[in-house]
Amino acid sequence: MSLVLGAATGCADGAPGPGAPSPGDAASARPVGSAPWPDGLAAYVDQSRLERQGREVFVRLVDSTDHELTALRAEVGSERFATTTWTGEKTFLNEADLPVALPLARCGTGSDATVRLTYRVDGGPPVESTTTAEDRYGAVGLFLDRDCAAQRLADAADLEVGEPRVVGRGRGSVLELDVTLRPTGAAHPATVFRGFEDTVLFRQAEGSTSVGSGVRVRLAPGPPEQVRLRLVPSRCDPHALAEDKVGTLVGVRVGGPGLPAAASFYLPLPDATRAALRGFFATHCGL
Repeated sequence: MSLVLGAATGCADGAPGPGAPSPGDAASARPVGSAPWPDGLAAYVDQSRLERQGREVFVRLVDSTDHELTALRAEVGSERFATTTWTGEKTFLNEADLPVALPLARCGTGSDATVRLTYRVDGGPPVESTTTAEDRYGAVGLFLDRDCAAQRLADAADLEVGEPRVVGRGRGSVLELDVTLRPTGAAHPATVFRGFEDTVLFRQAEGSTSVGSGVRVRLAPGPPEQVRLRLVPSRCDPHALAEDKVGTLVGVRVGGPGLPAAASFYLPLPDATRAALRGFFATHCGL
């Protein structure tokens, strides 16, 4: 790792912000200055599958040297979301994750983030460096696009989700959910609802307003539009249900100027409806 702490350029001023790792000893936690990003240290942004229903992402630091690093503060931001901050004191060799709550994102392109990191090397004084954290698996990009799609549809229409109901019995049963879109008249007239997506637990049944049906509901000023989600289990595997984390996250595809071709967000479902979906999986499959 290449670090020249004696050649730091530009001293930090002011006390650390709220949540600094050592409130009783602010001076010791204050960066002595800035330095080039150290050789051998890589930074990435990502989101765990377990967090898809929330807003937590993380900065992963991967160090290929034998130095002991202590992360003290990470400021994470980009052109698509406001800066969010992690503070703490995490000492590590090789790898560490720094979780942050992602602010509401804007539409746009690109998903890498800028990270300004305050840290110590081998117990030395705090120093500050900045780098670009790569979204190497694209998970954060999908998150940003979900925010964009959700905001675009919310501008165009109020979305109301009805109560789930089961039609039929046994392996012939289908879970139905009616969704009403009430145009607000305030959005770009080209905003379009383009159907529901499958999940890892459920596929679209015949008659569902799915992406595969080719539906295009233009959300221009006018009367409410009602669309219907019809689901059946994608396979009757008890392990799939027992191990599921994202199977009730139903994508809502949205089209319009500036949106990626596959932009979607998760249909907002209350916990009771998610429980009904899991219960239907079990009864449909006879588990």
